[in-house]
Amino acid sequence: MADHKLTSVYSSSTMHEKAQPCHLVVSDPNPCSTRCIEEFGNPCQHFCPAAVYEMEDNPDTRHGIDTKINASNCVHCKTCDILDPCQVVNWVTPEGGGSPEYTNL
Repeated sequence: MADHKLTSVYSSSTMHEKAQPCHLVVSDPNPCSTRCIEEFGNPCQHFCPAAVYEMEDNPDTRHGIDTKINASNCVHCKTCDILDPCQVVNWVTPEGGGSPEYTNL
């Protein structure tokens, strides 16, 4: 999906600068490729309405996958902060006021 904007993300007019720090802070990435996949099947890739989280192949991890965060797709719904079963995702306010403008929906 690399830098692919979903239709709903595009319609929200959310804009993020590519070079800004990621506002989705994962405090400990280890559960994503161990406990979260074993117990929950990495639900972040399914519950995020903007497809911010995707699983990528990574032979260096225990299960051969790693979580990729496409923060520029984020529509600031905080679903990840609320529904993350391992509670390692922390949504923080992004730089630059690039929040959604739902007038186009």
